[in-house]
Amino acid sequence: MREPGQAVFLAGTSGAGKSTTAAELQKILPEPFLALGLDTFFGTLPHRWTSEGADSADGFSYVRDTDAEGHARLRIDYGPVGARLLAGMRRAVAALLREGNNVIVDEMPIDASVMPAWRTALAGRRVLWVHLTGPLATLESREAERYPERFRGLSRGHYDVCAPDDFDLVLDVSALGPRERARRVAAALSLHPQAC
Repeated sequence: MREPGQAVFLAGTSGAGKSTTAAELQKILPEPFLALGLDTFFGTLPHRWTSEGADSADGFSYVRDTDAEGHARLRIDYGPVGARLLAGMRRAVAALLREGNNVIVDEMPIDASVMPAWRTALAGRRVLWVHLTGPLATLESREAERYPERFRGLSRGHYDVCAPDDFDLVLDVSALGPRERARRVAAALSLHPQAC
């Protein structure tokens, strides 16, 4: 029987460096790890059900509002098509692990239901849960470098979704570059129990 693979789960808001950390991890880990992210699965959805499409309310849409201090923020909302895609993503990752593939999951939790759903989907699997975070000003600055104005605000909109206590490893991206983050994740992975 094939031994199940292991996962590195990188959670963080926009600008947290999940993709760059995943790329560095793929370079230094001795075994092959597939990198799959929320954007990978978003990219498979027809335009009509995306944020700018006619049926975005059923798929994924942007909600603009302000926080308690009056700062603009942007949140991702989803309808039944989006919910099915998110559930399918979790099952796809679980299936890849079951078949012996190692996976790096690049996830921006968009609401409070996302992390519990992942923990249920990956229960009994070998998973290192990593939270990439930092000061909001740093994340917003990084977001501004990557995205045009209309896509900014995701950092603030999803900043408070993850509770740091729920992770095996929490890394401050304002203090650590991608390579050092990858080294720390790899070191933690080597010490991580076989199942959690």
